[in-house]
Amino acid sequence: MIELADDEQEIFTKRMVKEAMEGKTPSSRPTFYALVGAPGSGKSSMAKNIKNAVVICSDHVIGEYAKELDIDISNDFYDKDVSLFAVKVSNEIYKAAVKNKMDIVYDTSVLYNTKKMVEHVKKFGYQTQIKLMLTDEYQAAMNVIERKMNVDNQYFMHKRYRDFCHYPSGNLFAVSPYVSMNVSAAVEDFLGEMQLKKEPIEVYEFGKTEPSFKTGDDFDKFIDNMRLIPMEDHIKRCDKLIKRAMNEGRDDDAINLIALKKEMTIRQQEEQKDPCEKLTDVLEKQNHKNISIKDIKQGMTGRS
Repeated sequence: MIELADDEQEIFTKRMVKEAMEGKTPSSRPTFYALVGAPGSGKSSMAKNIKNAVVICSDHVIGEYAKELDIDISNDFYDKDVSLFAVKVSNEIYKAAVKNKMDIVYDTSVLYNTKKMVEHVKKFGYQTQIKLMLTDEYQAAMNVIERKMNVDNQYFMHKRYRDFCHYPSGNLFAVSPYVSMNVSAAVEDFLGEMQLKKEPIEVYEFGKTEPSFKTGDDFDKFIDNMRLIPMEDHIKRCDKLIKRAMNEGRDDDAINLIALKKEMTIRQQEEQKDPCEKLTDVLEKQNHKNISIKDIKQGMTGRS
């Protein structure tokens, strides 16, 4: 889908590097901030709060590319060639930032790339700081759907009223809610791995500007004290988004949200079950169908 000629690609790349570097100054102790989290976890918002740092984000490059060519972003415009080009541009921004010893913010959901970059940048005398956005999997799944709804609405307003409505900012992509859920689960594993490696890390819960955990804190205590959003609240939010999707004629989003609500409802029912009922379900799956809840309770209490 690459529609820019070679010389146009070079001009575009130089512009992106210039914009990324603009207003930034070298650091006496350059730091590489790796933002880690699922799509919809708040990485881009976090990036804006880190001052005097060059932000590297392939999604931003692709968004600028779409704007350059006036691509209809309400459709799924993902393309492998454009994605590879965005990586190439991001690498040029990275090289320019390292050459000038500037602080860097690396914003991606690809955990493998983050691990490689954290190791690579140390060769140039950088200290590293991992900022991990820990988000409930269902919250992240609904965030990406709602974000795309908002982006598309802003885009249509921009197309109609260019003089009054800005082009949408942030991630313009449609992301599958299940992709976001899978990354959320992988982020938890990543957190444990970085803890074992003693990498400097801060963990942020969604919507919070201060870390809930940082290197040196009691990790087990942090995990024990984490507050999860009640499933009932997730389902209420999902109902509102389903209604909005249907009102706006977004059939695919409505279907995804209905499937998500079904999964959350099943999980809520499982969580509300009596422990004996849960054990009965397990035994039934193992073909112990002749054992009842009454039998289990008698066995647990020792009464006949």
